[in-house]
Amino acid sequence: MPNNQDPLSLLWHQQEVQKPDYQALQISWNKMRVKQRFYVLFDVLSVLVAFFIIWFNKEKLDDFTMGLMAIVLLIAISTVIYLTWLRRFSLGWSNQNTAMYMQQLKKQLENNIKIANLSMHSGWAIIVLLVTFYGGLYIYEVFTPDQLLKKIYPTLTIHFLLLPSIWFWAKRRKQRFVKELSELNKILEL
Repeated sequence: MPNNQDPLSLLWHQQEVQKPDYQALQISWNKMRVKQRFYVLFDVLSVLVAFFIIWFNKEKLDDFTMGLMAIVLLIAISTVIYLTWLRRFSLGWSNQNTAMYMQQLKKQLENNIKIANLSMHSGWAIIVLLVTFYGGLYIYEVFTPDQLLKKIYPTLTIHFLLLPSIWFWAKRRKQRFVKELSELNKILEL
């Protein structure tokens, strides 16, 4: 039998297969877990601070403003619950029986992409919420037009300055997580 093997096949068989660096993956997973726990802590603290600010100023607020603040607080609580749910794999709250941390890392990277998308698109939602909030205060004459303008300009200026930078930050994070997920998928295919 003649030995007429395809040269491409021979080259393929000569390639070295790199084993995944499990220790580097474990370090990456541990870093992500710590970061995600801090994110959850900051999310919860932000809602608690907002709650206490509203609670201690409730006598100063009229019913309409208090209702608007309650709606904003409910939206914030819902968002924190959703973000915490997306971070569940790194928090150890997974309902699935994934024995390997690489599978959990993969799932958390997929959820981090969702979190980055939420961060990217929350900017316009915040602006709409602020405009609705101040529009309601104007319509129900909670403040005089001069008082309202004194509150609107600084608030909207701060948000218009900060939100684009948050959008770019979230976009970079999304790109990084997509790249990391792609690299992890390649490793898991070996």
